Amino acid sequence: MSYYGGAMVYSVMVVLAIFCIMLQRHSLLGILLGFEVFSLVLFYIFVGVFGAMQKSVGLSLVFLCLEVCVMSVCLGLMVKLVGVSGSDYVGACSLSDNF
Repeated sequence: MSYYGGAMVYSVMVVLAIFCIMLQRHSLLGILLGFEVFSLVLFYIFVGVFGAMQKSVGLSLVFLCLEVCVMSVCLGLMVKLVGVSGSDYVGACSLSDNF
């Protein structure tokens, strides 16, 4: 694939990931899944651009490990939100006095 074709594919993937996040503004689970898609797109771009280098493998594994840690913390916060307010609707945070 040529350089411009690859850049076009990466650009479309980033735009679709951002579009996925913007459509799920009201559901916290949808937002978290959108950010996960965005991080996987960034990982794909990183591997695609620096794929010929051997040191990129270690950096990409560190990136994926950090991404798993961030998503587990976010999932824990979402479980707490659902336990307190009863739904994952983002606007429910302002309606609940217990959170």
